[in-house]
Amino acid sequence: MVFIADKNNKGKGKLISLDTKNGLIDAEFKAVSGVGGNEGQSSAGPIPSVVRVDLKHYSVNTKPLYLSIKGIEGNFYKINPHLVKVDGNTRGDFGIHFDANVPGTAGCLGIVDSANWQQFQRLMTTYQRAGLRTIPLIVAYF
Repeated sequence: MVFIADKNNKGKGKLISLDTKNGLIDAEFKAVSGVGGNEGQSSAGPIPSVVRVDLKHYSVNTKPLYLSIKGIEGNFYKINPHLVKVDGNTRGDFGIHFDANVPGTAGCLGIVDSANWQQFQRLMTTYQRAGLRTIPLIVAYF
């Protein structure tokens, strides 16, 4: 998966799921990360790009956790590593979830459209049934 967004426009972008074996796009989803600010800003900034945290990629669990936390209120697909350091700050607890509250997230990837969210969950179930426990995630900003 790839999340590409404009961090200067409240982290608005797209989450794209790629079939790298066949060179195809499985799906793409409108998504946001953060509510503005920079990648090191807790509870407001977008998830840090892989370049900023010196990772080849993050990993997304294909099996969700159910969270009743306001703004998530449903399935949460955990992103690892759990914690990263950027600009001297520790950030973490990232995941992919439906953007269920006011627009934006505390750094997670929030899918903003209900139909897209249902499609995303079906895709993750398909990956899980195929034996995939995690999916690589690249995060980049323009």
